[in-house]
Amino acid sequence: MKRDAAFALLVLAAVAGGSVRLAAAQDERTEAQERHTEAARLVEQLGAEEFSLRERATARLIEMGVAARLAVEAGRTHPDREIRYRCERVLQIVGEMDFQRRLDAFTAGRSEGSDLPAWRRFRSLYGDDGDIRRLFAEMQQAEADLLNAVEHGPQGVARAAEARTMQLQLSQRQAGEATSLGSIATLLFAAVSDDVNLGLQTSYTLVNFCNQATFVAAMNDPEKSKVLRKMLCEWIKRSDGVVAQQSMFLAMRHDLKEGLIPATRILQNRGEQPFVRQTAMMAVAKLGDATHVPLLEAAFQDVTRISAHRIDNVQYETQLRDVALAAVLILQKQDPKQFGFERIQRSESTVFNFGTLGFQNEDKRKQAFAKYQEFKAGGEQPR
Repeated sequence: MKRDAAFALLVLAAVAGGSVRLAAAQDERTEAQERHTEAARLVEQLGAEEFSLRERATARLIEMGVAARLAVEAGRTHPDREIRYRCERVLQIVGEMDFQRRLDAFTAGRSEGSDLPAWRRFRSLYGDDGDIRRLFAEMQQAEADLLNAVEHGPQGVARAAEARTMQLQLSQRQAGEATSLGSIATLLFAAVSDDVNLGLQTSYTLVNFCNQATFVAAMNDPEKSKVLRKMLCEWIKRSDGVVAQQSMFLAMRHDLKEGLIPATRILQNRGEQPFVRQTAMMAVAKLGDATHVPLLEAAFQDVTRISAHRIDNVQYETQLRDVALAAVLILQKQDPKQFGFERIQRSESTVFNFGTLGFQNEDKRKQAFAKYQEFKAGGEQPR
């Protein structure tokens, strides 16, 4: 009997609970219908003769937000031009407000961000914490369309990135607008997406953006740099040819060891253009160590002329092998001036200046290489 009574109570509780839920659902449907009716009435008032009435209706629809969306969207095809125009404005404002609300919830950790395009991929690559979410929110605010292209696969990413870089360049030239960190980070993120190959001009533009003060400051910000460095490193590793030359300069500027990957690849390929090879040698001198010496020594026979300078009526010529020798000496922690590079000027960011290498004649060059061979054989040589 007691079990039967307990069971009956459970049944009654379930029925009561179900009734409460049904009633709540009915109340929600009623409220939604009432809001829709109000919104539809307000949409009609957008075309009222009195300006103040039109303005009040507009303000109320904005206040209602997404609850008025269906009625406002229907108003976009209304015969009255004023109603169509105001509905477009309301939808834009409401959309922006709703987007900002979702971003605020995302950065505060109150939502998973599943409704933000490309977040799942971004999270899988770079993690999920407050700093990462704040950066991604900046990216969403700046480049929602490009992130949407990344979300839907590689086919349209390069095309979308190309169009966007052209727009950003135009804004920079015409209005003097600095490119935002959100835009630069999104372009980098798009560039390292699977099966995406940016064109030459787009890649050059991206390098230019990465050299701007906005990005440089972020690279020095502990809260932002951890993700930016990962993205930049991945892009540097993938770069080749003349784009790799520019990416190696970025690697040297920010002391990114990943710059050794394209540098090594370029030095192993003697068919690369000389100015690209000399940058690779500089990158190895800046980022490498003694294990990279054989890679540079392999270029000691490369007599390709890089540049020529006349100073105090003396002609100096720089060959690729001169650059290789200077780089080797730096890796060996030797002073190049002690080996015959009388004019060499060191640089903190790029190790040395190309224009200050070279020799005034072949005898001077031979003496420099002979001194190095003597040092390598174990002879005494000043540092």
